[in-house]
Amino acid sequence: MNSTSSAMLIIAAVITGASATAMRGQDASVDQLIKKLPPPETVARSAMQPADPALRDPLAKQVIDSAKAMNFGNAFGFSQKLAARYPKSAVAQCLHGQVALVLRRYPEASAAFHKALSNLPNFAIAYLWLGMTEASQNHLGAAMSDYQQVTRLTPKADIGWIALSACAEKLGHKSESLDYARRATTVAPSSAGAWFQLSREEGISGNQQAASKALARANELRRKAPRPTTQR
Repeated sequence: MNSTSSAMLIIAAVITGASATAMRGQDASVDQLIKKLPPPETVARSAMQPADPALRDPLAKQVIDSAKAMNFGNAFGFSQKLAARYPKSAVAQCLHGQVALVLRRYPEASAAFHKALSNLPNFAIAYLWLGMTEASQNHLGAAMSDYQQVTRLTPKADIGWIALSACAEKLGHKSESLDYARRATTVAPSSAGAWFQLSREEGISGNQQAASKALARANELRRKAPRPTTQR
């Protein structure tokens, strides 16, 4: 994995965790949608591009360090400067968009992700975060369109299918939501998140036995998952 992909893994993990914390004051349904999404490591691996100079800029580290410290005001300022300094960098634009989304600056977040995609049209993680921006505003149809791009670009990653399932559920499309959840477990049978989503959708559809079986599998995978190591 090259430096661009590795950095995007770090950024995605930091901002995903920060998003769940920072957005708890929003509508509960939005919070639930965000919690359904596992860290997008597999999506980030689609960014197999040559090393992006923006990632070597000290500003990028300042954005990440500020986000880790939950200082999103500083993170936003640094991300603005980084995006302005590297207007052709999809990573810089995407990073700025992620921080803007945490701060619920939706128009700026959307603009940043669209700019990232204009620079790198097949950047799956930009579609993922654009979808989250739309979902956070309850624009579920638009969000589903973005998540469909994620599944087109990374069909074997669970995250796009889980997001589609969650959106379809919110729209009241039970059958579609269940189909997407089943697809998530098919493409990623070792994903606890996919099995948790399937358990939920089977239960909503009245398939309690299938729901219990999926839940048991999700809990088994979660217990077997390696615990994150603490860096000293």
